[in-house]
Amino acid sequence: MLALAIPIQQAAADYKPTVEECPLLTPRPEGPAGAHDLRPDDIKVIAAMGDSIMAGFALEGVDSEGSGFLNISGVTEYRGQSWAIGGDEGAPSLANFVNHYNSSLVGASIGSHIATICHAALCLDMFRNPESDVLNSALSGGIAMNLDDMLDYLIPRMKEMPEINYETDWKMITIQIGSNDQCAACLNPFSGEVTVEKYSNYVDAAIARIKKEIPRVLVVLGGSFKVSPVYDLTRGQEYCRPIFDHPDFLVNRGECSCFLTGGDDLKKMDDLADGYNAELEKIYQRYNAEGTDTFAIKWIPAGRIDVSQFPLEALSNFDCFHPGKLAHQWVAKIYCPTDDDRFRID
Repeated sequence: MLALAIPIQQAAADYKPTVEECPLLTPRPEGPAGAHDLRPDDIKVIAAMGDSIMAGFALEGVDSEGSGFLNISGVTEYRGQSWAIGGDEGAPSLANFVNHYNSSLVGASIGSHIATICHAALCLDMFRNPESDVLNSALSGGIAMNLDDMLDYLIPRMKEMPEINYETDWKMITIQIGSNDQCAACLNPFSGEVTVEKYSNYVDAAIARIKKEIPRVLVVLGGSFKVSPVYDLTRGQEYCRPIFDHPDFLVNRGECSCFLTGGDDLKKMDDLADGYNAELEKIYQRYNAEGTDTFAIKWIPAGRIDVSQFPLEALSNFDCFHPGKLAHQWVAKIYCPTDDDRFRID
């Protein structure tokens, strides 16, 4: 299983280098008793919502054929390698983990394409590629206020896919958002949309809509890890290719406006992250208490990811802001579930 993605309640952990080394589970003819009795082989549909991290933006970094913003790899989303929903062969992703146990799984994103950009209320949905995005509804630049827009794509897409029985197939939807929200707290015309209260309301509304409109679903709600450590981690690093060799002339200073000033603005980001996570846990507790036979929610705390402890190479060398391929792979620690293991909900 993916250790940071969605822990299983284990009878005994059996760790392996790759999921292919894990034995398949013994089929259950009667299927799961409900949303709290799910195993990986019960999931037929996998989906994801989030920002550029979920979209795999700039994951491959800058290749040798170009430089800076002139390099097409720097404006490309590698959705097929996204940690939660990437379906490219060999990608250590949650989607490929589930697919190992249920080869009829649908929804994983594949390949790469030019980024689908969103900036608060302005989202360039015309750049979506349903054939490769499949059920990866993430929007690069997206913030919590865009979650409803993602569902506007996700729900009709699920319904139109002939491989999906919308009413009876079990679905898993991973939600992880908040990095851009933290950065939007400074020098941004949409800063009023990223307060703790607004963030909480947007996430709450998205989960309420999922519960109401999508039958038989397990929601995996990821915390919002602190982005501010990237500032010190990347300052003056040659790997980050500073412009004019100035230690603070980095691409990430432009991508995250709070990085332009540092200091108190970095604390503002941390305070938001703390507030977001407190609200996310409350949202989880409430919906978990309201769980039914057809709806369940899992909370993945943000504390499992500490950016300050990342090796620099875990970031994309395009901007030293987005997670690189190493970071997406880093969340993968495979263990083999047994027939008695279930997705851990409580």
